[in-house]
Amino acid sequence: MRWSAALALSLFSGAAVAEQHARVAVVVGLDRPTERIPALPMGEVQAVNLARSLTDSAGYGRVFTLLGDAVTADELLAVTKAGLDATAPDGSLLFVYVGHGAGGDYGEPALLTFGATVEDPSGSGLSLDRLAAVLVPRFETQSVVVALDAAHEGSIDGVALIGPSAEDWPSLPDWGLAITTPNARGRTAEAGRLIPALTEAFEGRADENYDGSVTISEWARYVGREMSDRRGSLLNTAGSVDAGLRMSDAGMERPPEPKRPEVEVSNAPQARRGWALHPAPVVVGGIGLGAGIASAAMYFNKRADCVEYDNTLRCGEGSEYERYRAAQHALGWSAGVMLATAVGVQVVLGPTSVGVTGRW
Repeated sequence: MRWSAALALSLFSGAAVAEQHARVAVVVGLDRPTERIPALPMGEVQAVNLARSLTDSAGYGRVFTLLGDAVTADELLAVTKAGLDATAPDGSLLFVYVGHGAGGDYGEPALLTFGATVEDPSGSGLSLDRLAAVLVPRFETQSVVVALDAAHEGSIDGVALIGPSAEDWPSLPDWGLAITTPNARGRTAEAGRLIPALTEAFEGRADENYDGSVTISEWARYVGREMSDRRGSLLNTAGSVDAGLRMSDAGMERPPEPKRPEVEVSNAPQARRGWALHPAPVVVGGIGLGAGIASAAMYFNKRADCVEYDNTLRCGEGSEYERYRAAQHALGWSAGVMLATAVGVQVVLGPTSVGVTGRW
């Protein structure tokens, strides 16, 4: 997909800069500098989406967008200068580039602008020295934030597609400039990850304290998390700006506090819980208890008629007494067996909701 400079600029910036703004952005996207270089996946589309989010959500007063075959080295520098012209003395300029780069692995980092070749990245494209000479704050109170996504996996004719990294930036000022890039030293980021993360951050997902805005500190932490793997961060950063620099007017609403479940408290007296007895053990136990009482009554009733003779208690003689004593003993033993059986059955069957309420 190829875009013209006039179309790209007219989408967001207008023909001329007439006023200055607190926040200005320059967004550049180029999928394929030449036919020999494989196209980035959706780089230009992602750049357009970012530019729209900056305008519609993040509160940027001016957004310059340069796409496709309009991204020549001279045009890119011209648009960057126009962005700085539109930035207020105490404002901030955001510069974002998504595209290919080369030379970063052998000390000559450059952006592969339209028509650039891997054989001579700096001469045919845009060297980092030329870009850095333009991306400089013009006032002590002005800030410039740079995000370059130009270090990807792959190579052409033995030349790695590793463009500029934050650590390559020449003549880095003590204050006012901050750079974020994928790691260009053996851990290049996967193409297509950085710009969506930036877009999400500008749309408010980086608002950690739910104050309706995103500072550069929140922005950097969010993008850093999104661009990390099990080995650590895939980003390089350099430079210094105010940690509270406001990057976006978009934010998130604080999630509602979880509601605690309401517990109903009743003043009515509650019935005390007792044991639930099974009917069968109750019946057996009752019969056994009755047999035991009858056996005891028979014993004490006959005990009054007993006399002691030759150190032996005699309660009667003859077959009639023997039958009486056998019946009394049988009732006693039956009572013991039946009570033991009732207890055993109750334990085996366990508690039940159907039974007789009582207490042990």
